[in-house]
Amino acid sequence: MRRLIKIQAPISTDQFTLYQNLKQHNIEVFQLHTNDDHIVFSIKAKDLKAFRKVRKKLKLPIKLEDELKESTISLYSGSVLGVFYFVIIPVLFAQFIWTIQIDSDSPESNIMLTEQLKEMGIKERMIVSRLPAEQEIRQNILLKHKEYSWVHFSKSGSTFTVSPMLAPPQTEKELVVAPAVNLVAKRSGVITDFSLTKGERAVEKNIAVKKGDTLVKGFVTQGNKRIITSAEGKVYASYWIELSFELPTQVAVTNPNSSELVIQKKADNKLLFWKEIQLPAVINKYVQAGYVQKNHQVTYSLTEESIERLVRPLLFQKILKELPAGTQLLEDKVLQVSIQDDKVKGKILLLINENIAIPHVIPQGDEA
Repeated sequence: MRRLIKIQAPISTDQFTLYQNLKQHNIEVFQLHTNDDHIVFSIKAKDLKAFRKVRKKLKLPIKLEDELKESTISLYSGSVLGVFYFVIIPVLFAQFIWTIQIDSDSPESNIMLTEQLKEMGIKERMIVSRLPAEQEIRQNILLKHKEYSWVHFSKSGSTFTVSPMLAPPQTEKELVVAPAVNLVAKRSGVITDFSLTKGERAVEKNIAVKKGDTLVKGFVTQGNKRIITSAEGKVYASYWIELSFELPTQVAVTNPNSSELVIQKKADNKLLFWKEIQLPAVINKYVQAGYVQKNHQVTYSLTEESIERLVRPLLFQKILKELPAGTQLLEDKVLQVSIQDDKVKGKILLLINENIAIPHVIPQGDEA
């Protein structure tokens, strides 16, 4: 009687790639079926060594079971030792960042952001615990790259992903035959950067200015003479603002990116698959399988603890739309959160960085 080993793999496994690799290694598959969570099939015990190579190549989290003994394979067998290493080694590897992925709009931006991350000590094969705080990384990127309004970070396994969001384009009015101007502050803040095409700086970086202060002079001085040139450009400054928010405690979120595995008879052909799974030729004649997209609506009950996970990202998107184009959010602090009358109410403190320079006509007496 042949001895079979039952294999259980997650339903998220790329089945086409799995079956292709099994075929390349001449591994016969028996009793193949799927459920909501797993793909289950059996192989001959003699093919277990070849299957280990497939599992290692595809990095599959699996469970093995001896069908004759109807129990998990013995702890002292070489097979289970292999499974043991399949669990321990990925856990150890997860303590390191092996891949840094930049999701930006151009290859040039990818290179610049990668170099900036290296300057901050963020590189491949680093220990996760040494990764700087997201707030620190975000501030460094946003202060250097004015084209971005926000930077999102995510870590999946050993991959650290940096996703910068482009700021909305800033439209500027063209001044045709306009009088010479200085650039003055439209609000108080601390100067962080200049981007000038004309004019002479009236203040330096890291200096606090008040609303109405002259930031850039619209003239240059040569000896005893002053030549009127007008001032053009941007002056960036950081400042804190306090905002209040109010949300219902029950929030419905629709996720359009979820997928569901569907297996149907080939004759039915009822559903159009978003991604079809290539099945073995033996059963491909009768059934077809694939993923269809689903819109799942999930209702969350907001609490004070869920502000970080659910509310803050929504607030950032809303705030960025309401603030002037080119605005960046450098830092945030939740000051107060309370639940009253089925409402989540609170206050949030935001560190904003934007161009605060506006033109101001040079008084006639200053042109002399």
